[in-house]
Amino acid sequence: MPTESHRKAAEHHENAAKSHRSAAESHGRGDHEKGREHSSQAHEHSTHAHKASTDAHERSKSSRSEAGSKGGSSLSSEEHSRAGSQSHKNDH
Repeated sequence: MPTESHRKAAEHHENAAKSHRSAAESHGRGDHEKGREHSSQAHEHSTHAHKASTDAHERSKSSRSEAGSKGGSSLSSEEHSRAGSQSHKNDH
């Protein structure tokens, strides 16, 4: 399910961001050993995030093509992106 795969990708991105912040804080305190540990964790999370994002994108593409063959949305991925950006602007 594309929604689940996007949620999973977002979780990996959030974990990577947390680890990056922890690494920065540790390095800022001069605790470089701990900073390297957090940096390593951040890299691992980022790698998982990239893979999960790629998987989510592929699932979305296949879901869209299935929907298109069933009479679903005929918007291109660029049009979907623009429509999504517009809806976020309208939310604010």
